Amino acid sequence: MTVIEGFRPYWKSLLRLVIGLNIYMAFVMVVNSLIGSNYLFIARKPDTASLIDVLGPWPWYILSIEGIGVVICLILYLPFVIRDWRAKAVAAK
Repeated sequence: MTVIEGFRPYWKSLLRLVIGLNIYMAFVMVVNSLIGSNYLFIARKPDTASLIDVLGPWPWYILSIEGIGVVICLILYLPFVIRDWRAKAVAAK
């Protein structure tokens, strides 16, 4: 959508993403408690070894995963920031 339609993310997009994902996670927590499941691995860590083991104990690994997600989104947003800075520099000249 970014290339073909010209849509682009903004800083508010990141905020909406984090808020939306936390609302979704709260909904999944309710579903997990009702049916005894572990979707999104928010009820407990997986039974087998995984990279989640490196991120700390429950529930702290959930915050670590959210932090990693925000950092990845910022990295993906970086080309837009650079393009905006260049456009402002050209406009200032």
